[in-house]
Amino acid sequence: MKIETERLENCQMALTIEVDEKRAKRALRSVARRISRRAKIPGFRPGKAPYNVVARYFGKEALSNEVLDELGDAVYKEALDKAGLEPFGQAQLTDYETNPLVLKMVVPLAPVVELGDYRQIRLEPDEGTASEEEIDEALRRIQEQNTFWEPVKRPAQWDDLAIVDIEGTVKGETVVENEGRELSLKADSPQPLPGFNEKILGLTVNEQREFTLTYPEEFDNKELSGQPAHFTVHLQDLKEKVAPDIDDDLARTVGSYETLEDLKAELRRQLQAKAEQEFANRALTALIERSEIEFPPIMLEKGIDDWLKEFDRSLRRQGLNLDNYLEMQKLTEEEFRQEVSPQVEERLKRSLALGKLAELEGLEIKSNEVVDEVLKRLAAIARGELEEEEPSPDEEAPSEEETESTKQQAVENESERSEIE
Repeated sequence: MKIETERLENCQMALTIEVDEKRAKRALRSVARRISRRAKIPGFRPGKAPYNVVARYFGKEALSNEVLDELGDAVYKEALDKAGLEPFGQAQLTDYETNPLVLKMVVPLAPVVELGDYRQIRLEPDEGTASEEEIDEALRRIQEQNTFWEPVKRPAQWDDLAIVDIEGTVKGETVVENEGRELSLKADSPQPLPGFNEKILGLTVNEQREFTLTYPEEFDNKELSGQPAHFTVHLQDLKEKVAPDIDDDLARTVGSYETLEDLKAELRRQLQAKAEQEFANRALTALIERSEIEFPPIMLEKGIDDWLKEFDRSLRRQGLNLDNYLEMQKLTEEEFRQEVSPQVEERLKRSLALGKLAELEGLEIKSNEVVDEVLKRLAAIARGELEEEEPSPDEEAPSEEETESTKQQAVENESERSEIE
């Protein structure tokens, strides 16, 4: 058996295998006998038809395809052993010849990650503690999230919530009939149609108003587009949005805090953790920019497969699925795969870089927090905190199995983190 290899880009190897003529002929005759036993060939009992007759009856191409099935796996494994190759995934048969029997394949190889002198990464350190302005802004967001509607007796104004009964007619025929419809009064709202909300302004509870509006030409219902409509509106109730005071009561409402100061302390901790995470992500970006990272296309395809499965699970929790989403977006699955490919590729680079860093730093971490631990180490490097520290030569190096376990854990955890983010 003759073997030729050629290194391709993106961690792939072209593998050409020429099978010995005698072996190929034996396989052809074995296949012919097997076919003749299970097929009816006129003039011959099962299994008794000569090779030439079987080849003429079924065609040499059909026999060759059977030979590929019979010999393919065996000669592929032998070729890998002789060439010293360790495939990262399933090889792809790109071409073959039958005389002589030659198989041409592309074999994916393990990713290659070179981080370079990563210990020289330096970034401007993040600010120490969260500022009072940041704390105040976070409190305002919490205040906004806890606003509530309170009934009012004054005339309706912008930003109120109006509960109304609506009757609309076009040429005497009823086209709208709503009871207790809620309208958030916004100047730019197109619902029920442009200009409608403005007509509610000034109404008080239990007051009624009649007015005429014209449906826009681009209205969805073509029968109504461009038509003048007469509306009668009765205001059932009116509410305004009220923001709670930023005090101890608000703190007790949003969590197990006794006082506003307790809530501020937690917000300060969260903001600091967020700043540290952002700094670590900047350090990871800097690490990737100075690194050389290659991986086989099959790895990207699997990454996209996994991303789509997770996206589909997320959609199903909302009562949809991937097919529904693609239909709404007017995309084919292949178009969507191309659209998300850059995002998945970036995620793969992050995972591979973190795995390699864990290996080089000797981080024997087997918990689900491996990504956080590696990011903390990278952030410390970027701040210059490890400038004088070097891995001790006296420390026992992790075994190859432990190293691979750590790298794989980093890949899986970073993938889960990216899906959540």
